[in-house]
Amino acid sequence: MEPTERGRGVKPEGPLSGIRILDLTHVLAGPYATGQLALMGADCIRVERPGSDDFVRSHGGTSEMREAGLGASFLSQNSGKRSILLDLKAPQDRARLLDIAETADVMVENFRPGVVERLGVGFETVRKRRPDMIFASLSGYGPDGPLSDRPAYDHILQGISGLMAMTGEPGSGPMRVGIPIVDYVAGQALVAAVLAALLQRARKPGEPQRLSVSMLDAITTLMAPYAINHETTGKLRGLEGNQAFADTPYSGRFDTADSALVITANTPAQASRLCQALGRSDLLEETDKVRIAEALNAIFLTRSAQSWEDALSTANIPCARVRTLAEALKHPQMQSSTSWMPLEVPQLGMTVRAPALPFSAPWSPETLRPVPLPGEHTDTILADLNNEAVK
Repeated sequence: MEPTERGRGVKPEGPLSGIRILDLTHVLAGPYATGQLALMGADCIRVERPGSDDFVRSHGGTSEMREAGLGASFLSQNSGKRSILLDLKAPQDRARLLDIAETADVMVENFRPGVVERLGVGFETVRKRRPDMIFASLSGYGPDGPLSDRPAYDHILQGISGLMAMTGEPGSGPMRVGIPIVDYVAGQALVAAVLAALLQRARKPGEPQRLSVSMLDAITTLMAPYAINHETTGKLRGLEGNQAFADTPYSGRFDTADSALVITANTPAQASRLCQALGRSDLLEETDKVRIAEALNAIFLTRSAQSWEDALSTANIPCARVRTLAEALKHPQMQSSTSWMPLEVPQLGMTVRAPALPFSAPWSPETLRPVPLPGEHTDTILADLNNEAVK
């Protein structure tokens, strides 16, 4: 087998090397997307307003991190970006942005629809400076429709999309998913849209492309099985707690002697192996789901979650002890993951473990580059523009 570039010790070049992204996004969804593109090799220039009012810079982490504008949330998705301070309401800075846009391949923004046009840096203006510009906009509801002008945040989208209405238990009422899931789903949709547009540009060079990603569309398309089931049967899933997607009593979350256990035994073969491992093959003849669940609950309470995980995994039954995030990150499986790497924060003299790309490829980054301070690269970016203008 031929040694890979990584095996030879040659630094891999990402597939987006040579692609410049002008990043006007803020908070989570947009910066997450551009952060993923930067990890693929793109030169990502983050445009920030003077005063650095993106709250994510001061969200999470120690007080020292927050005061430096390098909060935990910011560190998680801005590796390797460059930062420039521009006040887009000022004519001089607006002109500078358009100069940078002329050198960029992709421009990404997540203001409310119409804001970039009012600022004088909308699609029609930018395409005059860069005719083959890929102009990507991310918003809560897209550019059209009765909700297009409304502000939208993850929590709001979880509520309006139907996601909260099926998250939780009857006694709890609707509950949000524990992470800002809509932000990250929309961010992934934005990554896919930009990558597809770059492929399209290679097929049809010279044509501008305007992309629009709706957070509401992104999250509702993930609920398609439930939506189509409702459309065809009239039935609507509600607050079902930990009931499994497969609607089988052999799958779900079960309490044990010390904590919780999750099991997926969806197929007849998996259910059979589970019942045999528990010494209750008679349950396979039971048709009452409630009785099956009661029997399983009683059995699992007799031992610890880790004991059950070990035993059932040996019997080839998909299961896991429910862990905290801290426990998961310390697990040997995660310790061997190439999707988490040391991220140096030289501004604070510290190193943290941060996410890279959620997949492995021959060109995956070997290291994470530091995140920028607000406006850290303003002078060098403007100097490069002046040098290019002279040439």
